[in-house]
Amino acid sequence: MDGQIDKFKESDERIKVNMGRIKKKILVLSNKGGVGKSSVASSLAFVLSGRGRKVGLLDADIHGPSVAKLLAFEGRENEVAGKEIIPHRISGTLSAVSMASFFHKDDPVIWRGPLKMGVLRQFLG
Repeated sequence: MDGQIDKFKESDERIKVNMGRIKKKILVLSNKGGVGKSSVASSLAFVLSGRGRKVGLLDADIHGPSVAKLLAFEGRENEVAGKEIIPHRISGTLSAVSMASFFHKDDPVIWRGPLKMGVLRQFLG
C-alpha cells in the first residue's frame, strides 16, 4: 500500500508543477450531463484564442468526451513524448487534449471511483 501512496504523492506533485505553469485557469463544470459544458468551453477557448491569448483546452470527461468532435480532431490519437502528451494544434494559439484521443468511442469504458481518480491524476500529471 505504501507504494500506491508514493505514486499518489508523485502524481500530485507533478499536477502541482504542471498547473503552476498555467497563469490563468477557467473551469467549466456541472454535475449534470448534456448541458453544454463542452460547447461553452470550446467556444470560450476559440474566443480567447481569437483575441491572441495562448489557450489550452483539456477535455477530461471520461464518460462522454466531445471536445474532439467539436474541434474536429475526433479519431486522431495524441502524440506522447516521454511522459508528456502533445496537444492537438487547433489554430495558432489554441491547443487541445481530450480523453477521446485515448480510447475509441465505441469501446466500453467501465471506470468507477478510485479508478477514475487514478486516470484523472495521470491525465493531469
